Amino acid sequence: MALYLGERWEVSYGIEAAFGTPPTAALTATNLFGVFDDCTLPDLEFEHQPYWLMNSTNRTYNIAYRGRARSEGSIPNIVLLDGRPLFLPLADTITHVGVGAPYTHTFQNTSGLKSIRLVATQYPETGTTAGLCRWFVGGKVNRATYHCEEGGMLTMSLDDIIFKMPYYEDDDATNIAPWYDVDSDKQTLSWPTTEPYYFSQASIKMKLASNSFVEATIPSIRNFRLDVNNNLEPKYYLATNDEKVPYEIREGRKEYRMAFLVDLVDYTTGSFDKNDFFIELLNQGINTTLKGCAVEVTFTRGAGDSIRFRTPIDYTPAAGLGEQGNLIIRAPHNIATENVLAVPVEMLCRDLEVVVTDSIAGGSYPI
Repeated sequence: MALYLGERWEVSYGIEAAFGTPPTAALTATNLFGVFDDCTLPDLEFEHQPYWLMNSTNRTYNIAYRGRARSEGSIPNIVLLDGRPLFLPLADTITHVGVGAPYTHTFQNTSGLKSIRLVATQYPETGTTAGLCRWFVGGKVNRATYHCEEGGMLTMSLDDIIFKMPYYEDDDATNIAPWYDVDSDKQTLSWPTTEPYYFSQASIKMKLASNSFVEATIPSIRNFRLDVNNNLEPKYYLATNDEKVPYEIREGRKEYRMAFLVDLVDYTTGSFDKNDFFIELLNQGINTTLKGCAVEVTFTRGAGDSIRFRTPIDYTPAAGLGEQGNLIIRAPHNIATENVLAVPVEMLCRDLEVVVTDSIAGGSYPI
């Protein structure tokens, strides 16, 4: 008896030229997300509709009809080995600059998202022949999180990925249309040799309105988290659709939120003060021309090798339409048992830019 083992699997992705393109022999999905231990694959769920009609004997339903199909999954805690997958929840374009290393790759939030195909292959406990291979097509990232903890590594979680539908290849069952496709085959993958981005390579800088927008390095950040929500909505139109899957997946209002935990410590050098966040919070509560603040988080592995998150994009908050920076929602200064008071700061962010500098040419990026 052969078993599927939790240690024997491969997951990769490819960029679609058109939303929901079915598998063909010419298509590939060889891009890697990074390092992770587990994921929730977007296998089919059906919203069958039960009816309790004409039942004179008991209280159970009498008949059910086939409902619409859903295909959603997630990949948590992906340790990033390079910056290539960072664009997935953000943008459908990347600006590449450079004719030689180091190269610069810039992602800014765009109205649309690239759709992807995800290929998952599970192997039995012996041999190298794929036991079950699935292609999930028409995928878009609905919610994602970039985060790093003290003592840890920079990670990305794809908290919710919505797909159009899956296809599978399994020699034991080849006649279950429309889900079976002989071209839903495994991929040949190459593993990157780069190291992760560590907490010890991070730098967080801020410009607070209450401090006249003087840039200050925050030296005592214990963690940071940046959430992206695309508010995707699968559309089930009145159209020919035997599979009862989404006709398309539309982007909604994009939302960004940032949170971090900071120890309140005074330092003899620099312009950061332990009361800055409390003053900024109060200032926003009375200021009639909200400007907000700017935040820049950078991970530097070496010369010409970094990832930088910046919000707002122009790093210059101002009052007015499309000009505001990040607004602090809460920063509670509680009494705790820890020897250093740590304050959780949460912010509402208007936009986001990610800039990756590395030795990878633009042609080797997914888009």
